[in-house]
Amino acid sequence: MGLFKDAPPTAHPEFTNLRFMAAGTPSWWKRNRHKVVGIVGLLIGFWLAGHHDTAAPATPAAPAAPTAPAGSCTPTGR
Repeated sequence: MGLFKDAPPTAHPEFTNLRFMAAGTPSWWKRNRHKVVGIVGLLIGFWLAGHHDTAAPATPAAPAAPTAPAGSCTPTGR
């Protein structure tokens, strides 16, 4: 009576070899790589932040007055 024969559905031959259908359970890396990459990114960020010097380097202070040679006269008069 029908135009088409009633047959059970079968898998298409081109789609049986796709990875998502034939792969099974994903490996540990595929399940947890987003966590690993996130933790590594945080560690690199903390390391870079810890090695960033925000303070300006200290410059040595200039001497206040030149030193007098030995045997010169002092302001006390001695």
